Amino acid sequence: MPSKRVWPLLFLVAILAVVFVAGVSADKDIPAGPVAAPDEPAAVAENPSPEEPSQNPEEQPSEEAIPVDREPDPSTPEEEQQQPDTVEFTPPQEGYWLEVSIAEQKVRVYQDGAVIKEWLASTGVPEKPTPLGVFEIQNRGEWFFNEKYQQGAQWWVSFRDWGVYLFHTLPMDQNKQIIAAEAEKLGTPASHGCVRLEIENAKWIYDHIPQGTPVYIHN
Repeated sequence: MPSKRVWPLLFLVAILAVVFVAGVSADKDIPAGPVAAPDEPAAVAENPSPEEPSQNPEEQPSEEAIPVDREPDPSTPEEEQQQPDTVEFTPPQEGYWLEVSIAEQKVRVYQDGAVIKEWLASTGVPEKPTPLGVFEIQNRGEWFFNEKYQQGAQWWVSFRDWGVYLFHTLPMDQNKQIIAAEAEKLGTPASHGCVRLEIENAKWIYDHIPQGTPVYIHN
């Protein structure tokens, strides 16, 4: 048997052996070096928003458009805003057509080549004239009110730019009452480019003149 002095030595050797074996086992679990992670794909939005389509600049206003008062574009060269001296027009021999005489301040209605109506009117003032030329009846409505001028009118019928230049009644206030000071101007240039008529005459155009009817406006 080993002597009592040998036992402590054997016990120490046994402890060292256990520590050595444990160290070797731990080394096997540690990788030799860092492992590069695979490249991750770039983040992608879950619900990308589509681009808003641009509004079609050629889109025409609907026939229910509310009439507006529009002044000449100040960026337009002066020569382009001038009115033509003469406009050629061949009256149709059948159906309706309308004549607006700036010089006489009158509107005439023709049917099958003959005058059937003649009314006193008010066209545009010199700085905002009624356009000269040949146009066609467009959209229409029973009432509008212009906040800018605090004036409205009934029985409007557009002849140019779909709700910009109109035949309509004498100007009215918000309560649809004729403005007396404006009514007194009938027969003289007084509007912002539209053609003003007495109520019954504007209503007649609204009721009887179809869309597409020629309108001839001259000096």
